[in-house]
Amino acid sequence: MWRHRLIALVAGATMPLAFAPFSFWPISILSPAVLIYQLTLLDRPAKAFQLATFFGLGYFGFGVYWIYNSLHVYGHAPALVAGGLTLLMIITLSLFVGAALALYQALVEGIRNRWIVWSLPLLWFSMEWFKGWVLTGFPWLSLGYAHINSPLSGFAPLIGVYGIGALSLAISLLLVQWKKTKNSFPLLWIVLISLAGFGLKQLEWTEAAGEPLSITMVQGNIPQEMKWDRDERQKILDIYWDATQLHWDSELIVWPEVAIPGRSEDLKNDVLLPMAMQASEHGSNLLTGIIVSDWIKREYYNSMMMLGDHQGVYHKRHLVPFGEYYPFRDLLSFMKAYIKIPMSDMSAGPNDQALMSVKDVKLGVSICYEDVFSRDINLDLPEANILVNTSNDAWFGDSLAPHQHLEIAQMRSLESGRPMVRSTNTGRSAFIDYMGRIIDATEQFKAQTLTVDLQGRTGSTPFLAFAKFQPWLAVFILVLFLGMVIKPKLLNKTSPRNSPRA
Repeated sequence: MWRHRLIALVAGATMPLAFAPFSFWPISILSPAVLIYQLTLLDRPAKAFQLATFFGLGYFGFGVYWIYNSLHVYGHAPALVAGGLTLLMIITLSLFVGAALALYQALVEGIRNRWIVWSLPLLWFSMEWFKGWVLTGFPWLSLGYAHINSPLSGFAPLIGVYGIGALSLAISLLLVQWKKTKNSFPLLWIVLISLAGFGLKQLEWTEAAGEPLSITMVQGNIPQEMKWDRDERQKILDIYWDATQLHWDSELIVWPEVAIPGRSEDLKNDVLLPMAMQASEHGSNLLTGIIVSDWIKREYYNSMMMLGDHQGVYHKRHLVPFGEYYPFRDLLSFMKAYIKIPMSDMSAGPNDQALMSVKDVKLGVSICYEDVFSRDINLDLPEANILVNTSNDAWFGDSLAPHQHLEIAQMRSLESGRPMVRSTNTGRSAFIDYMGRIIDATEQFKAQTLTVDLQGRTGSTPFLAFAKFQPWLAVFILVLFLGMVIKPKLLNKTSPRNSPRA
C-alpha cells in the first residue's frame, strides 16, 4: 500500500501544474487517470479512501500552500498557528476527494456492473459542488479551471466549471478503460468529446450591446504592510490620484478593492466629495474600493463606490471567513488573538442590490473572493453587460494564488458570456473578453494602468438558467443510473431458476 500511496501522492502533487501560471492542462486528465488506475488494483473502499486522500494531500498541499503566507506574513499569525490552520485546510480538502473515491469504490465492489464505473464523474461533480458550499465554500482549484484553454472550455457556457470537471474526469476514466481493455472505443469517445468542445467554442451565446465603454484600471501596487498605516494614507491616495489624472478621457476608471484605506464617514468631506466633483467636471466616473461605515449601527461593509457623473455603491455579499468576519463568533472568538487582520469584522451586503451603470452599460460588480463562486456572479445576470471584479491579491504574496485567481475570473467570463474588468492592487489585473480570453494584463508588483474600449454584452448563456438546477439534475441522474444497474442485479437474484423447487 505504501507504494500505491506514494504514487497517488506524486500524481496529486503534479496537479497544480495543470493550473495557472503553468497551465499544462493535459495533467488534469493524466494525473486523475493514474489515481483511477491505482483504484482498479484495490478491492476495498477503505483502501480507496486512503489513496484518494493521499492524492488530495499532494493536489492541495502544493496548490494552496499560499494560505500559510496570507495568515503568517500578512495576518501576523504565529508560524505554528498559521501552519496548523493551513494543514487543517489541506487535510479537509483532501478528505472530500477521499470520500468521493471511497464511495465510488464501494459502488464498484458492491454492485459489480460494468456500467457502474460511470458513476465516478457524477460523484466528482457532487463532491466539488459540496466543497463549494460547506462553511461558505472553498472551490479553489476545482478541476474545470484547468481547462480554461483546453477544448473542454467550449462546454463552460453550457455546464459551468463543475460540469467541465466531471467531463474531464470522464476522459480520465476513458483513458483507464483503454489501458485495461486495449479497445479503441474509449479513444473514439475522447476524440468526439474534444471535437464537440472545439465546435462549441465557435458559438456565441450572447451578443454585443450598445457602444464600447472606455475603461481604465489603476494598479497601485501598495505593499500590504503599508496599506493600513494611517501615516501612509495620503501617499497611497496620491499614487492612485496621479495615475487617474492622466486618464480623465476614459468614461470609467476602476481602482482596486479598498484602494482608499479608511472609512467612508471619515473621508467623506475631505476626500470623497472633491474626487467626485473632479470626476464629474471631466465627464468621467471613478469606481473605487472603500470601507463604507455606519458608526451609529456599528456596521462596516467592504464596498465599491461610484463617484462622478454616475453614483452608486455595492456592498460585498460573500465575506471571507476569518478575513472579513468570524464564523461561529462565540466559539471561535479566541482566534482574534492570533490572526490580526484589519477590518475583519464586517457585515455582508444583501443579495438584491441595484446595479451601477455608466452610459446605460450596467456593471455586475464583485469583490475579491466573490468571483470564485458562479452563484455570486450570476446574481447580477443577465442584467449586467460588463463584469467588474476588484481584489487585493497582495495577501497572496509572490505565490501561485494571483495567477490561479485570474484563471478563475476567466472562467466566470466564459460561463456568463460577459467581458470582465479585473482590477487588483498588486496584480494580476486584466481585461478579459466574453470568451474568457485575456485582452491585456498587468505585471505583478508594478504600479501600472491599462486602458481598453470594452464592449458590453447582453443575453444569457444556457448555464445561467441551468446552474440553479444542475446539482439536483446530477443527483437525479446518479440515482437513475444506480437504479438501472442495481435493478438487473436484484432481478437475477430472484429469478425462477434461482428459486428453490416447490
